[in-house]
Amino acid sequence: MKYFIMNRFKVYPLLLALLMFNFMFTPLFAQEQINEGKNGGALQLGLRSTQSMFNSTGNFGSGVGGQFRLLLDNQLNTDWFADYFTENLDDLGKRTDAHIGWSVVFYLKAQKKWQPYILAGHCFDYTRITTFASPYIPLEQQSKERWSSAVQAGGGMQWNLSQIVNFTFHAQYMLHLGKDIHVHKEKFDTNEYLAIEEHNNSSLEGHLLLTFAFNVKIAELW
Repeated sequence: MKYFIMNRFKVYPLLLALLMFNFMFTPLFAQEQINEGKNGGALQLGLRSTQSMFNSTGNFGSGVGGQFRLLLDNQLNTDWFADYFTENLDDLGKRTDAHIGWSVVFYLKAQKKWQPYILAGHCFDYTRITTFASPYIPLEQQSKERWSSAVQAGGGMQWNLSQIVNFTFHAQYMLHLGKDIHVHKEKFDTNEYLAIEEHNNSSLEGHLLLTFAFNVKIAELW
């Protein structure tokens, strides 16, 4: 009898915690009924994390950013984003990138819990490459920067936890057009260092971006 009573007292706090969790979070994450008459106007604010790969340096970069999303129609959305990336260049230097741009998102399914989509858009990009301190490189050649313009296209998936909260994941290829800046390794005796080359002619540079985002609706504009 004593053992039975003690176990009941152990279970009650757990049941209470589960009831509180259900009361607090079910309205947020439950899949709401779709309003068939709603054709857009939702404004969302999101946080995003992006991985950059297969660019000219051969290294992987990682970054964080944010976005606004304005839903134009049940199957048409827009992303207005800004990202900041850093990339280690074989422990010999660092690359920093900043993107600011927009994308149009077309959903292949309207108002479902899982929505595959395709996207395409444009952005402006700032790139700075800096070598770590080296006695073999003049000070004025240890850092180079450029501005470029880019287009991007890809596809992804949106997971709607509710009409307020969703997660998105997409892969896109971004192609930049701007002044050519590239790096290569050089050796002096047994020491290795990073050399930066800058050319005034324009060139194309592409990389693959993998982006994961968390979005919350903050307003209905119409």
